[in-house]
Amino acid sequence: MRNGFSRRGFLKGLAAVGGAAVGARIPGASWIGEAQAATEPTSVLFLHFIGGYNAIFASAQQLQGSFGVTAGNYTALGGGLSVDNTFANSMSAFVKNHMAAVGVRHGISSHPGAQSALWTQGGGNAGLVLANSIGGKASIKAAVVGGGLDADMPKGAVGGTSFQSITDMQKTIDALGGGAPDPRVPDRGIAASGMTNADKMSANAIAGSPASLDSLANGYKAAIDTLKQPVQQFDFAELKTAYKLGNGTAVRSFGSKLAAAELMIRSGTNVVTLLDGGWDTHGDDNGSVVRNKMTSYVLAPLNTFFTRMVQDPNRNVIVVMMGDFSRSLPGSNHQPNLTATVIGKYVKQGSTGRVNADVALPATAPGIQGLWSYVSAVAKTADKPFGNNQHPSLVLA
Repeated sequence: MRNGFSRRGFLKGLAAVGGAAVGARIPGASWIGEAQAATEPTSVLFLHFIGGYNAIFASAQQLQGSFGVTAGNYTALGGGLSVDNTFANSMSAFVKNHMAAVGVRHGISSHPGAQSALWTQGGGNAGLVLANSIGGKASIKAAVVGGGLDADMPKGAVGGTSFQSITDMQKTIDALGGGAPDPRVPDRGIAASGMTNADKMSANAIAGSPASLDSLANGYKAAIDTLKQPVQQFDFAELKTAYKLGNGTAVRSFGSKLAAAELMIRSGTNVVTLLDGGWDTHGDDNGSVVRNKMTSYVLAPLNTFFTRMVQDPNRNVIVVMMGDFSRSLPGSNHQPNLTATVIGKYVKQGSTGRVNADVALPATAPGIQGLWSYVSAVAKTADKPFGNNQHPSLVLA
């Protein structure tokens, strides 16, 4: 993100004031109730594999003879959905029963163009539009775990909602008031007053340069809102154990990013984005590179997240796995379409993203807006910010 809090993570700005004085905490069990107003807390995690998302993970059957796909190394699920066995053999029955392949015929084969288009819908950054639509009272409605948005993704705010970069889980917990009491840290009310005054002192500069300082304005708002929220307690030790993180608190590895995503979802965040680079896999004709990436570091922590979040009956947590586009044949280059994987409790097993032997989608396949309209539908948003769902066959009542 651009200048100010959002570039370096607004929580670094809160580090000195994020804790509460002794006696300011709300007693109770770890992982206390959500900040959201909805009767069923709803959150969407976007896993954007920067570079591409090979269709073997969402439409394997049609690719037999390419990318190393054989009759014996994929699983055909219901509704035309077929996935590589690196997926199928690792995931629970619940996940596979609530998985859909969503076709996105966007016609773009350049990384900057695809990234920008995928995230620009509904009058701004689509993730922020969705987070704003889900609503609730969380101070951080949208977060990027482990780093800022890619340069080609739209920035700014939508309806006062902006992405905040989460780079350290302990500092995040401290900012939410869930850290150990520290007598050196001011009362949260005093800290909020100080941040509010700092915001006022910056008002003229922000008004004079609204575009270049938008992330500063957004960072002030998120910081102040966070300090005004009721304190939330978190069992950080249990979270680190679940994701096998050791003693580290920085959000760098894929596992730590998923742990941070869980932390933010438990705090009430509506939309979390996780960016993972290195998926521009040119020359991966047999699919071994992407399979190895999935099995070496993605699937183990991802399945932990599925178990703890997506399978929680008291939540509606949706995971969207996508890339800039699919990989083309021959050569695993840039195919101007995408087949995304969506998993969630209201996702009906099936596919609108079946590719042909050339990794192409039918001419009737919806475009980018269709993907966002579908995610909005399974998130049960009332206002339909991306229009009517263009993939109605993939929704459970």
